[in-house]
This record gives sequence, structure tokens and C-alpha cells, in this order.
Amino acid sequence: MMRRHPIRAVTALGLSAPLLVGLTLGGGSLASADPAVQPAAAEASGEAPHEAPGEGSGEGSGEADRTGGPTDVFTTGPEVFTPQQRAAGDTSVSARAIAERLRGRAGDPGAGDRADCAGGLDLYDVASTVACTVTGADRAEETFYAYMAPAAVADTDYALYFSQDAPLSAEAATALNDGLNGTGAYPVFDETDPDTPQVLDRTLAAERANYVLDGVGRDDLVVETVEAEVDLRETEPVSATAVETASGRTLEVTLLPIPTDGEAPGMLVSIEGP
Repeated sequence: MMRRHPIRAVTALGLSAPLLVGLTLGGGSLASADPAVQPAAAEASGEAPHEAPGEGSGEGSGEADRTGGPTDVFTTGPEVFTPQQRAAGDTSVSARAIAERLRGRAGDPGAGDRADCAGGLDLYDVASTVACTVTGADRAEETFYAYMAPAAVADTDYALYFSQDAPLSAEAATALNDGLNGTGAYPVFDETDPDTPQVLDRTLAAERANYVLDGVGRDDLVVETVEAEVDLRETEPVSATAVETASGRTLEVTLLPIPTDGEAPGMLVSIEGP
């Protein structure tokens, strides 16, 4: 069966790069880059995106035996559209390409592993997902759900995310693919922080959200209030309010934990509005 590297190994080891998106800590603008092409119909790929199979529970942890939610969430890294896609305004990725990324770039697959996905995805079909199955040489199967979101790395267009065993909730999938307002995901705690909690009270959640914003180059925003506790073990969004430091304008944001199997969790901050 598939032997995936942990999320940090997909991008960079340790905190030399933010979780999931491969941004460097010290250089350049780390906010979401504008997609290189304009919206196009998903049918350009010839494969219609599939609707999300259903919403996950908003209670409990991300462990499948507790809630039926994902046991792991990871990305295969940033991608670019081909010149032909750019010229045609095609923002889709085919089922075959998704399966290849899942098998070949999510880790170190066994020689007998095979991946199959039920359809393609389009960048502008927000919150859509397709189910994928990885079959090992022993014929054992693992199920993954694929998502497409704008990349937060300069000169790239999109990233593919995968949840294992169960789909994200509709709210979580929407926060993941939030157009130009995403920040990219980042570790919630520094690796040197001992005994980090799994559930953040509202005060600590605001503090850690600001740590994430600083890490992805959005220190122009300060999260001031969070509506509820943030459970880092489940991929369920929590609403919060942030203030733009230059203008004093108040913005609604969404905190989306990114739980992982055996790795330190990350968080994505989705910024509402322009």
C-alpha cells in the first residue's frame, strides 16, 4: 500500500518552509498569488467534477473511529497549468493527472500500487471533490478525496489536497478553495514548542492564528476574536474576526485546522471578502 511521506516531507523538512505550500519563511510576498488564467468551464477537461459526498461531523477529533472524518490531510504541492491550458483559459485537471499525483507524489508508493480517481476537478468549481482509490499489490484499498485550490506560491497556479478515509465537510472544502483570499496553510506551533495542546481556547486560537498569518506574510492582519474553541484534530472551520492594521477595517476570517497523521497540525486562515 501507499507509504506516504509526512506533510513536511512533501514540502520541506522542519519549519524551513510553511506546511503544505512550500513557501520560504524569509523572502517575498507569501500571500495568495493571482491565478494565471481566468475562470473556465470544468467541462474543458472532458470530465465533470463530482460534488462533495457529504459533510463531516463538526464534533470530536479527526480520527476516523471517532467521527468518520479524515484521518489525514495532505497536499502533493503546487502545480502550474500548461501553456496550452493558459491559452485556452482551461483551469481543470483530469482524473488521470490527479491519480498520478496521488500515487507518485504523495509519498513513496509500492511498485504494485495503483491509483484511480472518479473524475476531474476545476479550480473555479469551489468545494468540489472527487473520490480516489489506491489499490496495493495485496489488493487492499485506501480511499482518498481530492480537492483543488489556488496555490499560495508565486508563479504557480494551484495545489491538489487529499483527505484520507473521508471527505472534508462542505464548509471546510469551501474554506480550502477560497479564491484569491486564502493565505496558505502553516504550522500552528513552532517545532520547539513542548506539549502543545490539541484544543485551543478562543484566546490561544487567536494567538496561534496570528502566528500563522505572520508565517505566510500577512502581518497586515490581526485576528482579535475567535467564536469558538479550535480543535486541531478535526478539519472543521471556526469563524473569527480580524482587523487590517493599516486601515482599521474589520474582516471576517475562517480558521481551518489541517490535522495530520503523526505530524504537527497546520492551519489555513481564509479571509472573507476582497
